[in-house]
Amino acid sequence: MSLPAVVRQWLADENGLIYECRNCGTTLDPSDQICPVCGSSQIVEFDVS
Repeated sequence: MSLPAVVRQWLADENGLIYECRNCGTTLDPSDQICPVCGSSQIVEFDVS
């Protein structure tokens, strides 16, 4: 397995989703509504499964 695949699997939740802040790129928990780093509410969901 490639390194990028391992990292995606490690960061993803049980459904294969990663949540990130669109503003600063911080990886977030699925329950986060606002980024704790920059305060943005622009959250993006990536399906990496």
